[in-house]
Amino acid sequence: MSEPVSDLATPFDRAVALLRALCGPDGIHASLAATANYRAVFARDAVIAGIAGLLLDDATVAGGLVRTLERLRDLQGAEGQIASNFEPRDGGPPHVSFGTLAPRLDAATWYLVGVALAARAGALDPAAFADSVRATVRLLDALEYNGRDLLYVPAGGNWADEYPYEGYILYDQVLRAWALRLLGALHGQPAWTEKAARIGRAIDARFWPGAEARRGHPVAAFSPVRTCEMFDLAACGLLGASGVADDTGSAALEWAAERFVRRGVLPPAFHPVIDESHPDWPALVRYHLYEFRNRPHEYHNGGVWPVWLGWLALAFGRAGRDDDLARLRDAVDARLAALPAFDFEEYLHGLTGAPGGTPRMAYTATGLVLLRCAGTPAQRLLDA
Repeated sequence: MSEPVSDLATPFDRAVALLRALCGPDGIHASLAATANYRAVFARDAVIAGIAGLLLDDATVAGGLVRTLERLRDLQGAEGQIASNFEPRDGGPPHVSFGTLAPRLDAATWYLVGVALAARAGALDPAAFADSVRATVRLLDALEYNGRDLLYVPAGGNWADEYPYEGYILYDQVLRAWALRLLGALHGQPAWTEKAARIGRAIDARFWPGAEARRGHPVAAFSPVRTCEMFDLAACGLLGASGVADDTGSAALEWAAERFVRRGVLPPAFHPVIDESHPDWPALVRYHLYEFRNRPHEYHNGGVWPVWLGWLALAFGRAGRDDDLARLRDAVDARLAALPAFDFEEYLHGLTGAPGGTPRMAYTATGLVLLRCAGTPAQRLLDA
């Protein structure tokens, strides 16, 4: 890089510079910080960052995506599993994790989305990934098990790995359907395209029960013993950006716009928060890998994550909601203007707006890039 990230003028310029700085010979690293294992290459973080690079037509970041996908393919498990993360080590094989407390199923779905979009952009040859893709699709079919079109995800099985929800999680269904729709078109696989359509219909039928439509947004998850009725911004942003289930996605966007964006409020990852009076509080307090981070309005528990604001922006852009997109950008700009020392921390406090979590994150830089790309012709890459 010709300039230090901190010397660049705007948060967007700094975000692009950070993403470029995180690109190495093994892919796109999660952070420049040495906290925990954030110097590893995480499938989810790297693919999302790489998608931002594709939308920008940035050769450095797109190249980092391709190297990420190549390494994930080469490290693929015998049954088609995709690593949650891997950490390169000098003079030896990388340390590879498929999940710690639980398998990270969204590593597989983001991998499939990444391969499809990189191929559509001409950044890679899909033939070199065809066997790997088929293995991962088969794995997800096997995990579905009961033939009812939805994946059952364990607690900790996706990005919100310290948040107490599990079962048929909306976020994971959206990613799988989007991947299958993109790959079905790419490889001429009508069975994959039809499967994606069935998942979309299942989302409409199961995540927005008619009797509960007054809620205004789809449920985050359900299982045989409970329904998780909170608002899940990641799932709803991805619904709108992908078009997997347009009716449910459109209604979710309207609710998010009315409840948050039109009031100048940045929507949190999950709403409402779990506090000490909530029945899930004891489980939340016990559930963490390194230390407890989910105090009310922090981290997953009501923290504001720029990466998911970016996907919400893309959803507004795809839907032609230009006024809501402009309001969202204005709210983000105002928040960042109040944070002169902002260092791309993972999230912002849901009430105070103070930065929290690991700094210099690809995740956060990606969110700012997606906010800029939303509503531009480049976004058409995401449409199947």
